[in-house]
Amino acid sequence: MKNKSSYRKPRLNKKQRAWVNKFIASRPNSRLSNIIEGLSGDRIVIVEWWERTNAVILDSHTLIEGSLSYKIEVKLRRCGVPRHTAKFEYKINQPEKKTVSYKLWGQLSLYIPQCYAVHTPTNPIVVKPKRKVKIKKQKKFVQHTLPLQGITAELHQINIRYGELPKSEQELLSETTPHLNLDTNKEVKLPSAIVQILQEKKASLDEWESAISLYQVGGPSCVLHYLG
Repeated sequence: MKNKSSYRKPRLNKKQRAWVNKFIASRPNSRLSNIIEGLSGDRIVIVEWWERTNAVILDSHTLIEGSLSYKIEVKLRRCGVPRHTAKFEYKINQPEKKTVSYKLWGQLSLYIPQCYAVHTPTNPIVVKPKRKVKIKKQKKFVQHTLPLQGITAELHQINIRYGELPKSEQELLSETTPHLNLDTNKEVKLPSAIVQILQEKKASLDEWESAISLYQVGGPSCVLHYLG
């Protein structure tokens, strides 16, 4: 005869057990009804409890009383902390008139309809999601190079002579000046540095027109190559 494999009920560690004991101690008529094994040492515990609503005495042998029953399913981490907001169920047994053989003591009810109003229970285990810390994206810095040779060195020298601060080639070419294109009779924006170096070289009309055409076709790099 084959032996049936023995089933071992999941157990709680010390921290999980401490959390359950504390929760049960704070609830009347409560009990741990089930333990379910989760991943990575987590345990899902199911706790049930019940309580009576406040009794309202009508006379020495008659009262109005109801009850509420609860069931909660909560997932505990290995450290004994709830992982998620618990699944919470409740049932309200509406208050009803009861007659007892013994004599009741207490204040008589003056407003009967209020006795039947039972507040809706709320979930006792609500885990708020942690706020994600937004990491500020660092600005990308563009490394510019100073003009140290060729035509770019001349641009740098011209800029210094005009009393300006040292600038990179990219910065020198970013500033533009409007210039009239005699071929099209339209205004063209040329980099101020190129205008200055054409003026320094005392460029002819043809050279001006060539520089403008090259700029429109290939940008400032083509003009610098032409001027160099």
